[in-house]
Amino acid sequence: MASYILLERLKVENANALAGMTYGFPALTSFLGFTHALSRKFSAEFGNAFTGCAIFCHDYELNAYQDYYVKFIQNRCPPSTLKGKSADAKSPAPIIEEAKMDMTVSVLLQCDKSLSTNLDNIKNYILRLKQWIYSSRLAGGSIHHINDIKLLGDDIKKLKKYILPSFVLLDASHYLQEHEQYCLNHHIDKNAFDRWTDFFSFKYQAIQNHNDDSDEHNEVLWQRIIPPNKKGWIVPLMLGFKGISPLYPPEQVENLRDHRYPFRFVEAIHGLGEWKSSHRIDDMHSLIWRYDCRDEWYLCRQKPQIQQPIFDVNQIFNDDEEDLQF
Repeated sequence: MASYILLERLKVENANALAGMTYGFPALTSFLGFTHALSRKFSAEFGNAFTGCAIFCHDYELNAYQDYYVKFIQNRCPPSTLKGKSADAKSPAPIIEEAKMDMTVSVLLQCDKSLSTNLDNIKNYILRLKQWIYSSRLAGGSIHHINDIKLLGDDIKKLKKYILPSFVLLDASHYLQEHEQYCLNHHIDKNAFDRWTDFFSFKYQAIQNHNDDSDEHNEVLWQRIIPPNKKGWIVPLMLGFKGISPLYPPEQVENLRDHRYPFRFVEAIHGLGEWKSSHRIDDMHSLIWRYDCRDEWYLCRQKPQIQQPIFDVNQIFNDDEEDLQF
């Protein structure tokens, strides 16, 4: 029985390329928000909700240029605050640097119940999904093309036939825990932020080569620092948010967009992700990202448990304020 829906090769323009402290790919909350929006409509009409999604990237293009470092393309965009003001409307619009990207992705939606195999029902599924998708946004970007929509079961070989070539996004936060244990065993004094950046930043260490006792003949060799447990294509990843305040009633906080729900201040939570070639996957269930909301945690996880390697960057800055200088 089909329990997955594959949105094959969505072409998205001007998607948000910023996610917390990182850039280069939209945040996981964007994909799960897109899944949740489709789930509400699909559940209301067909009685079947989506519990999560898997993310496959086929192609991307960051709207930026590079000289000595990456610079985002600047656009002349009038802000919404100028609407209705004739004096300001005549002046030139400001130039704003925006982190945007174009991408081609496939999204695998997991259903909480099996789908009908009736041909008329399947056609109705596909028709309604296409209508909802083209009227939706993914990470703030416009969806202007979708190759096809497929209903799949647990056959991983059939999934690979539609998504190859591509890379699937996996949770690699467990590498942080392994790296922390390695630093403790070898008496390496590093805070959590330094251990996190070890996986994706270029770090070199000066090693002095003692040829003799004379300082004139001593050489300094620069050696690349690579974590011992680094494997594959590891990238920084924003995994969600953590509450940093109590849960306030809506009437106690000013300028809320929705006064029907309580409010809490949050900070971004970061971890590690891994891009793995889709031909190496062997289990569809382990690819699904889901919401994991417990107490003050609001996370996107492929595993239900909350592990210690996920950290609040803001808390690290507060704890190690004297050691961190930017």
